[in-house]
Amino acid sequence: RQILEATPLLESFGNAKTVRNDNSSRFGKFVEIFLEDGLICGAITSQYLLEKSRVVFQAKSERNYHIFYEMLAGLPTQQRQRYCLQGAETYYYLNQGGNCEIPGKDDAEDFRRLLNTMEVLSFSVEEQNSIFRILSSVLHLGNVYFEKYETDCQEVATVVSATEIRTVAELLQVSPEGLQKAITFKVTETQREKIFTPLTVESAVDARDAIAKTLYSLLFGWLTDRINKRVYPRQEALSIAILDIYGFEDLNFNSFEQLCINYANEYLQFFFNKIVFQEEQEEYVREQIEWKEIPFSDNQPCIDLISQKPYGILRILDDQSCFPQATDHTFLQKCHYHHGMNPLYTKPKMPLPEFTIKHYAGKVTYQVHKFLDKNYDQVRQDVLDLFISSRTKVQPLLCALPQTQQQEGESQPGAFLPMVMPMLPALASTGSVVGERWVGVCLHGHRGVSPSHPQEPGLFEADVVSSQLRYSGILETIRIRKEGFPIRIPFLVFIDRYRCLVDMWSNVIPNGTNCVEMLRNLCPVSPSMYYVGVSKLFLKEQLYQALESKRTRAHHLAALTLQRYARTFFIKRRFRSLRRKIVLLQSRARGYLARQRYRRMRHTLIKFRSLVHIYVNRRRYLKVSVASGCIPVLHRQELTRREVVDVTHLEIPAELMGLLEAAAGERVNAGCVVLVPPPALQPDSKLTLPLDINDYPMAKYVRGHFQEPAFGMLTAPLAAPLTRLDEELCHEALSLFQLILRFMGDPGLGGPQETLFGNYIVQKGLSAPGLRDELLAQAANQVWRNTNVNNEERGWLLLATCLSAFTPSAAFDKYLLKFVSDYAFAGYKPVCQRKLMHAMARSQLGATAARAFPPSLLEWTANRQQASMALDLHCFNGDQFSCPIHSWSTGEDLAGDVLKHRGLVEGWRGWSVAMKAGAQWAELAGHDYVLDLVSDLE
Repeated sequence: RQILEATPLLESFGNAKTVRNDNSSRFGKFVEIFLEDGLICGAITSQYLLEKSRVVFQAKSERNYHIFYEMLAGLPTQQRQRYCLQGAETYYYLNQGGNCEIPGKDDAEDFRRLLNTMEVLSFSVEEQNSIFRILSSVLHLGNVYFEKYETDCQEVATVVSATEIRTVAELLQVSPEGLQKAITFKVTETQREKIFTPLTVESAVDARDAIAKTLYSLLFGWLTDRINKRVYPRQEALSIAILDIYGFEDLNFNSFEQLCINYANEYLQFFFNKIVFQEEQEEYVREQIEWKEIPFSDNQPCIDLISQKPYGILRILDDQSCFPQATDHTFLQKCHYHHGMNPLYTKPKMPLPEFTIKHYAGKVTYQVHKFLDKNYDQVRQDVLDLFISSRTKVQPLLCALPQTQQQEGESQPGAFLPMVMPMLPALASTGSVVGERWVGVCLHGHRGVSPSHPQEPGLFEADVVSSQLRYSGILETIRIRKEGFPIRIPFLVFIDRYRCLVDMWSNVIPNGTNCVEMLRNLCPVSPSMYYVGVSKLFLKEQLYQALESKRTRAHHLAALTLQRYARTFFIKRRFRSLRRKIVLLQSRARGYLARQRYRRMRHTLIKFRSLVHIYVNRRRYLKVSVASGCIPVLHRQELTRREVVDVTHLEIPAELMGLLEAAAGERVNAGCVVLVPPPALQPDSKLTLPLDINDYPMAKYVRGHFQEPAFGMLTAPLAAPLTRLDEELCHEALSLFQLILRFMGDPGLGGPQETLFGNYIVQKGLSAPGLRDELLAQAANQVWRNTNVNNEERGWLLLATCLSAFTPSAAFDKYLLKFVSDYAFAGYKPVCQRKLMHAMARSQLGATAARAFPPSLLEWTANRQQASMALDLHCFNGDQFSCPIHSWSTGEDLAGDVLKHRGLVEGWRGWSVAMKAGAQWAELAGHDYVLDLVSDLE
């Protein structure tokens, strides 16, 4: 599931609306899917040619990357305010193309699916917030505007929108003054000092855009690496490689991106022709057929024109990027100088900043505006130092930046920002890397073809498809195959296929001689129309079509003859069949009536037996309870009302049955727990709900941690645990759920038996820490949408008792606290909230949030009454106090409350309490829980 979810995540960050396509992929990717025993066991994605310029510029009717619009549409209001976000139309980086919406695309719903994907891929909440902070900072950077002002007889740039600077600095946790200097000044380091040179407005805009593009590129690279680490195969396995890259592009305005894309496709076509031509040659050599040289269009000269050392167009571009004074014009003049006589290169007739290359798919004119800037996004060393000095490096890309970069003077091309592109400034050489890697794994390939522009269902444009087939080299491949013998049939297959057309013996040997004899018997043929290999017969297409035509006619005649014989045969068989069916129908009807009668009798018997069992069990439990004198008549009626379904047939452990029978005759000392007025000592409670509690709904935990995404009361035992448990705990979890059903719904369970039964369930959680989340999840599941009020109240009593003895894990505690705060029954909300928050506070202090013994009778009584607890505490000087206490109070906490009340502000730590039982004293360590003393005594 993680492998399938990874693709939509990258597509949201790498897809955008273009003129031709509403969901165009603006980055190339190479995916290797690993297989083990026929199943997908892992995958890894490599990305090429990310179109970073789209982050800062879009043409008319185009959009930026989808993630920006999805984030603005789907983020909750609280988070939008945290990142100072507004509508998409207010951001310069998003509104250049016009309409920010795509018909039929729900950005808010896509964002919700994106959050679910991140959760499946184990992105933490902090990582998700970091991603949104980076995306928000990119949008705010686009709204940083500049204006000109004159100083020292020159025009320099100054920032107009200081608010946006402060917002970006706060999101990236950097200095606002340092960020403003980074985009308005050029820093030159000498051995003595740093020299700050103010930039022009145009240079400042370029510096701003370079930072935005670099932030987005690093974020995209980090996401790719993060996903690869999650879904990478554990061991070596077979793999299927898929290359998804832009097709050949010839737009109204072709820039540096189109040159890179077309160069990559040029390389792919070169390797594709090479593979096809090589396979043809190897096939002819294997079959010992004389190989005749077949002419094909070789695009090696075009590849050399673009990339050959030392004067290829991309080599010239890389060289020019190393010179501070170089411009797009000097680059164009050098291209004209070195390639003006090349037949594949054309200079413009007018002095325009463009040149034309004749690719295998046709001529394309490229405008050289900002070629140097796009090949080398200048992010200076001082900008990197600013990001490295961030006060809190929560951003994944800032953590990826190099920690030390020592350079003197001006930053040199190729030496800055290793995380962006390891071989800068040779950015355009990525095309050859794509081609070489593709040919290394792809011996059999499929190419996609778009049926129309724009893409609409039911529309097929022949011209569009024809041009794509020509661009992709498919027509050239067909021509190469057609020049030779395109039909290759093994001897055995040929004989079996056409045996029915000639009068040949049945055990004919499949060799070349017999195949030629059969061929000549079928039709007169010229020797130039076929060729006999070692294991195959090679045929021209015309000969193969003639053979297939004869075979089709023969099959048609045979089918007509068979049809006549079959009709006569079926008429004769129909009478016999009809008679057998009448007899069979009679026997089936009698059998059906007998089975129906048997089912009715069996159902009646089972129902009668169940009623007898219910009656007998109920009489037995009520008889024991009445004999013990602990269940009045009215209480018995209340217990009966809590029964949803019959649970008395559910098995319980033999040891528990023995304890219940022993407890039936016991009498509890009613004076050991009494209701008293509020105590004089007031508890010092400073517990409050976490600020981010609304980010933890129970539905989110169910989707991420339950085996099945279902939550709600069940009336039958579980077939599998709710959460993902170790195999050795699964059987214990299923038995535990039966005990919970019995506890909540048994009409004969009350008094001491109820307390004993509940403590038995709690003891299971105490003895097996791995079962605690499962136990709490089962209890919460049974009180959700419970239709029986008494049954639901019993479930909340059990949940409160469990929270008195242990706490959920850190992965579950906030989800359970949110559930209790929203859906607790009657007065159980404050009870469960206090117990859970006290336990969570103990866990945060490093203490083990688990009791040594199940809850005491005092805690059971307080939970039933939804009341607070207090203990009488005696001092050795004769003073007596009634002290408030809760399930998670330690000896030091209780002693500290008394000492503070008596005026001892300091030095109260280290004290504890002891309990006297008869003539014996029980000492309690300061960090142990007070009520464990009482539970141990009970």
